[in-house]
Amino acid sequence: MRIELKEHWTTKAAPSDAFDAAHTVAVNAFGFYCVPEIYKTREVCRILTAGDANEPRTVSIIRRFCGTGDVVSGGAFVGDLLPAIADGLADGARLHSFEPNPVSFAAARYTLALNALQNVALHNVAVGKESAVFPLQINHSNGSALGGMSKIVPTRLKGRTTDVPVMPLDDLVDPSRMVSVLQLDVEGFEWPALLGARRIIEQNRPTIIVEALDETPNAVTEAVLSQAFPDLGYRCVGQMERNRFFRSLAP
Repeated sequence: MRIELKEHWTTKAAPSDAFDAAHTVAVNAFGFYCVPEIYKTREVCRILTAGDANEPRTVSIIRRFCGTGDVVSGGAFVGDLLPAIADGLADGARLHSFEPNPVSFAAARYTLALNALQNVALHNVAVGKESAVFPLQINHSNGSALGGMSKIVPTRLKGRTTDVPVMPLDDLVDPSRMVSVLQLDVEGFEWPALLGARRIIEQNRPTIIVEALDETPNAVTEAVLSQAFPDLGYRCVGQMERNRFFRSLAP
């Protein structure tokens, strides 16, 4: 299946990047953020409106280990991690991100414009093992917005899902790019996303960071990763801020 790639590069704030729905603009030490009114009670948005940074220690790890390479980070949600990561990149390096939720994508796009970031590519897609179109649940059963908890589901739900394109990360990032860090927060879809990044992982051996909201032991996740990439020696080297960290320790 051929999926049309929707990519947004930003160089400065422009009227076309404005967020039309009700929102506020939050600020912290790293920059400015579009916070949609319908998301104002979500945890990440409350952190931003309080003037704080989301997952600051995880961002510090990303900035430390990105070196001279690119970073892949998503889903973007409202762009809460993007200014801090982009600011830590070396000259010529890029931040590749994605966000399938239409409202979140528009907010993240405005966040990029507010910060006049020139080294970020934002894609309006979900990521998975192969190109497809899947339903994305964006609302609770009561109609309230899921926000950053939006997730791929197996079947359409009336009034609660919207169809979104799914693409492998290997198709989003040019093979010529060196990727140093791969960070995924995709609400349970991390494994298909990793399988869709096989070239990136085998070619670059990036530090891998995945969300860890369940009780699965780190050793189990490590074993699955090792089975998929047996020659790369990935080991779980720690967990914090609801994220698991994996490093390739093979010679």
